[in-house]
Amino acid sequence: MLLRKYRENKEALKQIGREALAESRRMGLTISAKDRQNEAKDRAKRERNKDRAPATVR
Repeated sequence: MLLRKYRENKEALKQIGREALAESRRMGLTISAKDRQNEAKDRAKRERNKDRAPATVR
């Protein structure tokens, strides 16, 4: 139960971070190198997961 809640909260915080970065870009603010690096890792991870078949299909 607690582990599930932790994962849900972790994903929610990641989404808030993505939205904050998008808003910063819209406002023309600078994005830190660390944020750009994290964003690239996140994008690559989503691309890899999109290519994989769901576990229920395997």
